[in-house]
Amino acid sequence: MDGLVYMAVMNRKKFFKFLVCVAILMVLLSSCGNPAIQLAIPVQEKPTSIPTLLPTELATIFPVPTMMQGIEDQALGLSEDEIATLSSLEKVADYPLYTMRYYGSYQQVAIAHLGKQLTGTHTSTKPSWGCSLFAALGNGENMLYGRNFDWDYSPALLLYTDPLDGYASASMVDLAYLYDTQAEIQDLSEAPLAARLPLLETPAWPFDGINERGLAVGMAAVPSDGSLQIDPQKETIYSLPMIREMLDHAADVQEAVALMENYNLRFGGPPLHYLLADSTGRSALVEFYHGEMVVTYNEQPWQVATNFLCASEGACNRDRCWRYDTISERLEETQGRLGMHQGMELLAEVSQEGTQWSVLYGLSSGEINVVLGAEFEGVYEFFLE
Repeated sequence: MDGLVYMAVMNRKKFFKFLVCVAILMVLLSSCGNPAIQLAIPVQEKPTSIPTLLPTELATIFPVPTMMQGIEDQALGLSEDEIATLSSLEKVADYPLYTMRYYGSYQQVAIAHLGKQLTGTHTSTKPSWGCSLFAALGNGENMLYGRNFDWDYSPALLLYTDPLDGYASASMVDLAYLYDTQAEIQDLSEAPLAARLPLLETPAWPFDGINERGLAVGMAAVPSDGSLQIDPQKETIYSLPMIREMLDHAADVQEAVALMENYNLRFGGPPLHYLLADSTGRSALVEFYHGEMVVTYNEQPWQVATNFLCASEGACNRDRCWRYDTISERLEETQGRLGMHQGMELLAEVSQEGTQWSVLYGLSSGEINVVLGAEFEGVYEFFLE
C-alpha cells in the first residue's frame, strides 16, 4: 500500500511539472510574434499600443547585468577602488545624511583640490558662520569633542577613510559644496555611479572629524584681520584640506600643531580658526592674527571656541558670544566631565536656526553621535572602526 501511495504522489508531481512546462512553452510561442512587447510588459497588463519607455523605466524592467554594469563603470574611467568607494554609499537619514567608506588612495584627489575655493557653489545668505566647538576632557575614560555646524542647508556625509600612509578617520562633509542643486543630493544612494562621481572629492572636504589615535579637529569662522602672510619656502594649503592633513598624519595635538606650521594656510571662504583635542586630554585653539599663527593650549580640562578671535585680546574672554559663555559655564560646572547625552544636550542648548549638524566624537571610545537639522530627538550613532 505504501508503495502505491508513493507512486501516486510521484505521478502527480510529474504531471504538475508537465503542465508547468506546457504553460511556459505556450508563453514563449505566443511571444514570438512581437517579443519586444511581451518581454517589456507583463501579459496581464498588455496595452493595445506599444508605449514609449524612458531609459530609467527600461532599466527597471531590464536590470543591467553585473557584467554590463562593469563595462559602464570602466567607461567612466573608474578603478576598482573607486567603484567600491561609490558603491559603499548608504543613506542613513532623509535630511539627508549618508555614510561612505573610501577605498584606496585619495592623495591625488586631495592635492588636486588644495586650491579649490571653500565657497565653491555653496553661496551663503548669512553674513558669517556661527559654529560652536568644545573639548570636554575631564573624564579620562570618556573625553568628548562636540561641535555644531551652523550654516545654510547642508546635507551631510560621514566619510570613513583609511589611507595606507596615514591614520584611519571619520569626518563630516557638507555635500552642498559638491553638487549644484538639492535635488541631486536627495537620493544619491539610489543614483547610478556616474551621479556619485563628485563624492570621490570628499576626502578634501572635511569640516570636522576624528582619527583612530583620538585626535579630533573642527573649525569655525572668525573675522579677518587682513594680514595672512605667505612664506614662499612653504607649501600652500587651503583650510579644509588642512583638516585632512591633520586627521591623516597627526597622532595628537602636538603633532597637528607642528604639521600646521609647515604650511601656508589660505582661506577660500571666511577666515577660520581650529579647535584641536586628543585622547591624552590636551587641546589647542589655533588662530591666525597679524600674519602669525597663534596657539592657545588648554589650561583646564576643557576648551571652547565659537566665532571670535581670542588672539585679538590675548585670551578667550567671555561676554563676546553667548554660545561661548553658555558652553564655558557648563564645562566649568562639571570640570569638563560630560557623557554623550549631556554633551548633546549642551549642543542643543547653543543650537541656532541654522544649525545643520551636531556631532559628538568620543576621543577615548571612537563613538560618534550625529544629529541633523537640530532634530535632537533623533541621534544617529556610529563608531570609528
